Amino acid sequence: MELNTKAQIARATLSMLIAVVALLFLGLLVVVLCAGLQINPFRETTTSFLIAAFLALIGVAAVLVLLNVATNISLIADAKVAELRMEPHRGWQKKWFIAFLATAFLLVGVVFGGTYISKEKYLGVVHTQADEILKENKNLLDEVSQRLASGKPEDYKRITEINDFLESQRSGLPRLTLIYSGRFMDKPALYSISRYFPGDLEKDTYHPVYFACTHRIDCDYLKKFFSGEQVETLQQYTVRDDQFYIYIPFVGKESRFVLLFDRTNRYGKLGS
Repeated sequence: MELNTKAQIARATLSMLIAVVALLFLGLLVVVLCAGLQINPFRETTTSFLIAAFLALIGVAAVLVLLNVATNISLIADAKVAELRMEPHRGWQKKWFIAFLATAFLLVGVVFGGTYISKEKYLGVVHTQADEILKENKNLLDEVSQRLASGKPEDYKRITEINDFLESQRSGLPRLTLIYSGRFMDKPALYSISRYFPGDLEKDTYHPVYFACTHRIDCDYLKKFFSGEQVETLQQYTVRDDQFYIYIPFVGKESRFVLLFDRTNRYGKLGS
């Protein structure tokens, strides 16, 4: 094989190895973004594929060794190029750098854009299903209002059953928690009812469960609603925990309460 051919093969090999290393760095960028911010815009199958692809690139662990060998070969090739007085290709480093930066910006856009689209799509689906269920069961919501005003253990037991019924009306519907207000030691307090009844009807006891609101998420909203103000449905989403919250207020004839649909959405819909 001619020296000229060997030099060109060495250069091509080094370029391909640099491309593999660039892909590894881009993959690390996505991993750092997703792990550091605790977000994931991809669905589970897409995530599994990307992890497998990344591991496959790491499997080119020999890249580092091969890169070192290829560099030495490239030095020899450069000497041969100079000896043969071949004209080097100019500007390829700049093109590689620009292509790398463009791909990195694209991946950042996919991570954040995919997360936003996934969040909006999911909230829209849940909100539509929740509105349908509440519209179909207006009589049960009125019953909840009446039983909250009564406040007997058997009434809270019945509210728990209604809550469980509403939650199971749609496949994949998030957890449903009913929030109501009360007082403790003459101070306002928030309580919650979910699928488990915290009491004993035989002993005629009921142990209310406190609801801990979150600053900048729902504390101000719940305070306004239970103080008598009129509020609209509230939708919240936390990026770091990837948690969805939909607060639907209900004002009955005898009392008012909030239905909270919440769920941790571990995977987005990108790639579906």
